[in-house]
Amino acid sequence: MIRIILPYRKIATTCIFKYILISLLFLSGQNIFSQQMLGLGFDNYNGSAGAMLNPAFLTNSKVYLDVNLITADIFTENNIGYIGKDSTGFWDLVRMARTSASRNSNVYLVAYENHNTKNFAVISRVQGPSVMVQTGRQAFALGVSMRSVSTGINIPYQLAASHGRLSDPLLLHNSFDDSNFGISSLSWAEINLNYAYDLIDRGNTKFSLGVGVKYLFGVAGAYITSRNLKFSVPDSRVLDIKNYDGDIGFALPVDYNNYDKSNFNPVFKGHGLGLDAGFLYTRLKTFTKPGEKRLCAKPYADYVYKFGVSIMDIGGIKFKHHTQVHQFNNRTANWQRFDTVQSRSINSTMRMLSDVFYGDPNTSLKDTTLYMSLPTTLSIQYDYHFEGNFYLGAYFLQPLRFRLKSARLPPILAVIPRNENLRSQPSRYGLQL
Repeated sequence: MIRIILPYRKIATTCIFKYILISLLFLSGQNIFSQQMLGLGFDNYNGSAGAMLNPAFLTNSKVYLDVNLITADIFTENNIGYIGKDSTGFWDLVRMARTSASRNSNVYLVAYENHNTKNFAVISRVQGPSVMVQTGRQAFALGVSMRSVSTGINIPYQLAASHGRLSDPLLLHNSFDDSNFGISSLSWAEINLNYAYDLIDRGNTKFSLGVGVKYLFGVAGAYITSRNLKFSVPDSRVLDIKNYDGDIGFALPVDYNNYDKSNFNPVFKGHGLGLDAGFLYTRLKTFTKPGEKRLCAKPYADYVYKFGVSIMDIGGIKFKHHTQVHQFNNRTANWQRFDTVQSRSINSTMRMLSDVFYGDPNTSLKDTTLYMSLPTTLSIQYDYHFEGNFYLGAYFLQPLRFRLKSARLPPILAVIPRNENLRSQPSRYGLQL
């Protein structure tokens, strides 16, 4: 079953979580490019792109030198709803992107009507200039990239479907008790240095190790965590919060006193370190010798299959500039006239929430620094070479979520058939630009 939600301009801004959602959606929309470029990473001409899946891939590329100028992509998914094609056209979306969505009356959201918890992910990457070089049993790669991960985990269905309108039948005259859900967003730039080494390279066996070190520049970060939210809606004007135990933190590139103004002073509001590590086992088709060690002189050895395991994005970013962390530890509130609440700025909203829960507009602010972990993942890669130009890759990704406020990638299971044109393949490692 589906239900059509109101046009965007008619959705009232009355949910306490929607204030921060506005900031998170703004943040996630700034870098719409990608997180996982699976086909490019598995390709035998992948060059530095292989390190996005597993740094050990570097010594298994057919090119000895790879120079990448720019690569971009996007991955997004959700189980909340979709924009209906019958009510919304392409140019409606263009106009929505150019102006505020809240002022666009032609865009409609069709929501799934069920009681499942809701999740969403908007994951992006822009891989900037990078270079990879192989020399003998070693390979090095250096590059820069811009990434963004925005996710919502276990969001209660009634919050997602009602948009905080107390008059919605989902909320009115009902009580709710939900735990352990959150929304987080993290955007950062990184300088990455990757290294791979063929620890074993003899006979028909090749075993490679890889590691990547990244210096991180935090552009923005934000989260809402709810360890427990218990509330009821006795009528359309009153929100009776029996318990709210959660945190709200943010370091955003906006003016906290004016939604319409940006704040890029400084551009990078925090810094951190990241680490990737992995191994790759390759079963070769023939027994080979290690080959020459000079640059561009190592012969290519075809394989039957490859099997790799990697842990990616260990680490995090500490934000020290333009940062606020608010804590609400098991607070109650009987919020009268909730339907008349307006959000004028982030600062005014947080002062209002502090006043509602603590009776003081400044009590909820507990810190001016925050730490956000990278979206750490465990991934498994498998690639089988059929006869000729045909290959079949398989990829499994499992997020390793250590903290509720951390950005988290969704699980991925992918099967990737591909056809590589080898007509121009050189007998030795080639050059790719």
